[in-house]
Amino acid sequence: MIPAPGGLYLADMRESLVPVSVEGVAVPADDELPVVLLAAAEGHVSLRVGAYEAGAIIMQLEGISPPRPLTHRLMAELMAEQGLKVERAELYGLDGYGEEGYLARIVYGKGLSRRVRDVRPSDAIALALAFEAPIFAHDSLVKSAPGPLFMEAAEGGRAYWCRDAAAG
Repeated sequence: MIPAPGGLYLADMRESLVPVSVEGVAVPADDELPVVLLAAAEGHVSLRVGAYEAGAIIMQLEGISPPRPLTHRLMAELMAEQGLKVERAELYGLDGYGEEGYLARIVYGKGLSRRVRDVRPSDAIALALAFEAPIFAHDSLVKSAPGPLFMEAAEGGRAYWCRDAAAG
């Protein structure tokens, strides 16, 4: 990680992006924020998101559509109406000294035109899911995971969505 102004830590751009997928969403304890678990072949990334954002991610994963679209879904529909498509979402750095604040961006475009926009990690994930676009994380952000990722995060808490449960 490279220190940057404002307490940001950016991944060294020489590092590679690794594909990740949403493994699960859990609340470790009643008084804690939900955790989204992203699984990679080399380990995992776990990030805290707000309850509303976790709900939006779960609804997207389950294919649930309320009568009026949630914010990420509305944004996806507006983008699609204009011919724009999210091509990928990336977690690329840390915001601050702790491990709680990740930096994220989406790469989107139309035709041969590409743009990059910094967004909240939860929005990047929800939009990528809405467009069925891949999600990546810099390898410096991926931590090794010795056991089943979802069970470790959900231990002592509530699991709201888990890839194994959804597949079964």
